[in-house]
Amino acid sequence: MRGFIWFGLIFFFLLLAAPAQAIVDPLTAANNRFGIHVLEPEDLLPAANLVNTQGGDWGYVTLIIRQNDRNLAKWQAVFDQLRRLHLIPIIRLATVAENNYWVKPDPQDIGAWVDFLNSLNWVVKNRYVILFNEPNHALEWGNELKPHEYTAIVQEFYNQLKTASNDFFIFPAGLDTAAPNSKDTIAATEYWRQMYLANPKVFQLFDGWNSHSYPNPGFSGSPLATGFGSLQSYLAEFNYLKSFGLKPDLPIIISETGWTHKDGYILGTSDPDSGALSDFYTQAFTKIWTQPRLLAVTPFILNYPDAPFSQFSWQIPHSQEFYPHYYRVASLAKISGQPVQIHAGQLIKADIPQSLVDSSHYQFKLQFKNTGQSIWNPADFSLALSGNFPVDLIKVNSLSATEPGQIAEFTIDLITPAVHTRYQFGFQLKFKEEAFGEKFAPEIAVVPPPTLIAKVKLLFKKSVSAVDFQLLVYDTDNQLQIKLPLAVISGQSQPVPLYNLIPNQIYRFVILKPFYLPRQLITRLNSDQTTVKFKTMLPSFADLINLIF
Repeated sequence: MRGFIWFGLIFFFLLLAAPAQAIVDPLTAANNRFGIHVLEPEDLLPAANLVNTQGGDWGYVTLIIRQNDRNLAKWQAVFDQLRRLHLIPIIRLATVAENNYWVKPDPQDIGAWVDFLNSLNWVVKNRYVILFNEPNHALEWGNELKPHEYTAIVQEFYNQLKTASNDFFIFPAGLDTAAPNSKDTIAATEYWRQMYLANPKVFQLFDGWNSHSYPNPGFSGSPLATGFGSLQSYLAEFNYLKSFGLKPDLPIIISETGWTHKDGYILGTSDPDSGALSDFYTQAFTKIWTQPRLLAVTPFILNYPDAPFSQFSWQIPHSQEFYPHYYRVASLAKISGQPVQIHAGQLIKADIPQSLVDSSHYQFKLQFKNTGQSIWNPADFSLALSGNFPVDLIKVNSLSATEPGQIAEFTIDLITPAVHTRYQFGFQLKFKEEAFGEKFAPEIAVVPPPTLIAKVKLLFKKSVSAVDFQLLVYDTDNQLQIKLPLAVISGQSQPVPLYNLIPNQIYRFVILKPFYLPRQLITRLNSDQTTVKFKTMLPSFADLINLIF
């Protein structure tokens, strides 16, 4: 959605700066515009049950983060839950309430905001951020009306957010388009005009447009109304702002909208009852909010049980039940969204050696840490294989669901061919058909089996010749790798080829003979021949007694 001119201007700086990614146009992929405004993290599951139904996936939620609630652990847990529920967050920044108004954002606090937001592992590549709320109300801006101050805040947030990451997708505060010019409010059109006068380029800073398209008057207007103060207010806003430099192709969110109803605690004589809202929202979502540039519509609000907004609530106050329009919207057909996520993985363990023995069976482990945004699920994510090793002789297991920060382990199961040569391998993570992360490309030589000569002594016997010995070989994880019969002549075995072992690795060799205690030796298996000299084997008196009695 960024134009070519904009891209050209920043390209040079991207080359000079630390590697930075850019936002993606969210409307180039399948998009589920259904959303809801959520007050508390506890409401995320019913939000998902509302917007991700009837074919829908990856709907939206608008959430508010206050400056006194910048708890990284808390909000990362919220983002992780959003990730699991396939909900895309739109984060509106807020200050704190003081007396009966919201204090102004402090320019000195912008750095703290940016550090906090940039420390989160976001759910999708685009980091949707709304810069505060309805500053054309004095109560939302330190009990003052100062469009030039809001404009300066926007510019500084833009500078610092984009410096931190070009993935930040910036929306302006939605304005109350029904507000008049008065001592407590400024009409939206006048507020925008003064913003433009303060900075003629301010409307070029936004990556998308944010509208509060409420059905006024009194949040009880007809869904068919048009113009400012209607469900289609955003169209009037665009028409007005096109002469102020607002790009005509920006994605649009309606972060607040919706009707009041008589079933809340605060009653309005003109409010429709909650049953009528089922038809209103059906008409809105299927007939009105259908423009291609609409990215998300998040009506206000899913659950607000008490004053002053209980009459907007979709959930029945102090109940687990919802008003009829919740279930109606949940039943509407939706689109399965496909937002862009960052897929990234780091190889943290690879125990594949440089040489293997021919005609042998091996299992090796590869471990990758999920350092991206997506949850690796076995349906979409896999470990891709490449190279010249015979594909019918190697298998890789499917992964288990792996969240960001977790480790996925793959078991490589292979049988080496009889041909002695070098093979190239390639292992790389893959999302559907798209490879990502670092590629692990070892070269492995298939070699003849190393041989072993065992030297054995028995107590009280000068020379040993017997065919009832057994040789056991354990790896460093104490897993039995080989068990084979061993014949000894004059205290020494013939060279025995050892398959299924790894040359130049440490093993524990154990020798067994009936009626004798076992002996063991830990040593490195040479690539050609290894001689293992066991200590003298002692009789097992317990075995002898059992034999006699």
